[in-house]
Amino acid sequence: MTTKSTTRGGVRPGAGRPKGSGNKVTVQDLIDQAQQTIGKPFVQSLIEGYHDTILNGDRRTRVIYEKMIMDKVLADRQQVEVTDSADLVQARSDAFAAALRVVAVAAERDK
Repeated sequence: MTTKSTTRGGVRPGAGRPKGSGNKVTVQDLIDQAQQTIGKPFVQSLIEGYHDTILNGDRRTRVIYEKMIMDKVLADRQQVEVTDSADLVQARSDAFAAALRVVAVAAERDK
């Protein structure tokens, strides 16, 4: 008959991640690498991909792109609200809305 241990090994010297070590890959590293690989700003390629989903009628992927775009807008807007005036925030919000309208018009025209 074997006896079952009541612990799972406990702390072992030298085990785990070293203190103060950073993540091997950050989101910014991924964005920088993507921009370098495709040769254009990440946001531009994001909008171009969104436009392609509209042209191709790919609703499922379009929703994914819309979520990514809104996540980007909300993240930027939270940062902008801390550092910029309300007028500038509104101007940037209006500019983004206008850009989305241009993409939608282009998509309708290309159908």
